[in-house]
Amino acid sequence: MDDAQTWTLIGGFIAVVSIMFTMLLRLVDAKIGGLESRFDSRFDTIDHRFAAMDEKSEARFQSMEARFGAMDAKFDSMRTELNTRFDVVDRRLDHLDGDVQALTRHVFHREDG
Repeated sequence: MDDAQTWTLIGGFIAVVSIMFTMLLRLVDAKIGGLESRFDSRFDTIDHRFAAMDEKSEARFQSMEARFGAMDAKFDSMRTELNTRFDVVDRRLDHLDGDVQALTRHVFHREDG
């Protein structure tokens, strides 16, 4: 084997190794791309699940807020009713106090009040 044949073999070997390395890189890139698409699809599925759970919890919170609003309205109406009744009782007690004072003045014949 002379010098030209040796360099031809070395060049051919380097070319074959380069082609094999390029094919290996393309294969690895394709596999990684496939994994990337699988991960993307699975993460999209998880994102949809989280969105659905978020919508459910938001609906439940809105339902609870509506219930609390209804309870607040009931308490406000009860408070108003109780205040009205207490005002009536206060007026009756004021009239009763005046009547008791008048009776006391009449019974004890006092005019100073």
